[in-house]
Amino acid sequence: MQTKVSIVMPVYNGGSLMQQMLDSLCRQTFEDFELIVVDDGSTDDTALNLARYAEKEPRLRPFTVPNGGPARARNFGIGKAEGEYLYLCDADDLPEPALLESLVREMDKGAELAACGFVEERETEGKVTASSVFTAPAVSCKNHGEFLKALPALMEKQLMHVNWNKMYRMDIIRRENIAFIEKYASCEDRLFNLAYFPFVEKFTFLPDALFHYYLRGSSLTSKFLPSKYESLECFDRTLNGLYENSGALTDEVRAVNARIFVKGAVACLISLRQPTCKLTGTEKKAFIREMLQSRSLENALSHLSGGVQFKVIGLLLKTGSVSLARLLGWAADFAGRRLPGLLHKLKHRS
Repeated sequence: MQTKVSIVMPVYNGGSLMQQMLDSLCRQTFEDFELIVVDDGSTDDTALNLARYAEKEPRLRPFTVPNGGPARARNFGIGKAEGEYLYLCDADDLPEPALLESLVREMDKGAELAACGFVEERETEGKVTASSVFTAPAVSCKNHGEFLKALPALMEKQLMHVNWNKMYRMDIIRRENIAFIEKYASCEDRLFNLAYFPFVEKFTFLPDALFHYYLRGSSLTSKFLPSKYESLECFDRTLNGLYENSGALTDEVRAVNARIFVKGAVACLISLRQPTCKLTGTEKKAFIREMLQSRSLENALSHLSGGVQFKVIGLLLKTGSVSLARLLGWAADFAGRRLPGLLHKLKHRS
């Protein structure tokens, strides 16, 4: 009999965090799953620890591949999946015990996609210093048109960007050859979702926060990545195209997409301030200048509307001033580090 759920999880130098994640997944109230863990060329004892864990947990299927990044590791794992549904996660987060059971219940009702709320945990030196709940009222869509109408509000609340609060159907992924874009180390989860969304008719969103996503200093989301802005532009084009292809790209949707893009642009400015960014001062200025002159940002700013924070951000970016853009990055970085509660509110505002 076919396994109900394939869990695919890449890992690189997993350590104790991987152990905690494995334990949490294996304690799920829903038990009919295979756990495919892809060791992405770790340099520590990850492969050995996975082999030992597999000796006591028959649902674990460990694989080791040459280091190629999370996207390639996920694609490898998806290629090995034998389940009816697909669940994707990372090795340094934690699910609630009822996560799989809750999502499977909705998928078994005929949904092509099920999603839930989550908690963002900001961790410093092993201690959680701030928690933010990302959720929305329950949503149930019976056709693609209803899904597209519900999507903008959920996108703006950052509930449709990621993979780990969702469950997918493997038959759709195989039929449509949906995969992660391996050249990007940022936005690859969003782009995977956008490749899947055109095939969603029935959709359910559960307001329960059933997953804990941890923001740590080593998280990919906090790193500077040379392709970060390029992948954001690709995401923006694809998102607008999703609505446009269905005749659903209204002025209101354009405004939502513009706010999402501008938030991403500010995140790029923040990443320039991280220790992982090795660009020189001159190179940082060139990066910002190229971003400010991009057609994607120009288009987003032309449709930008919203509260005071977006008006201020829009005014600063429209000047085309590299210095003012750097000031914006500094202010946003300061808010994220010192005032995480305020930053959470700004993320949710329209």
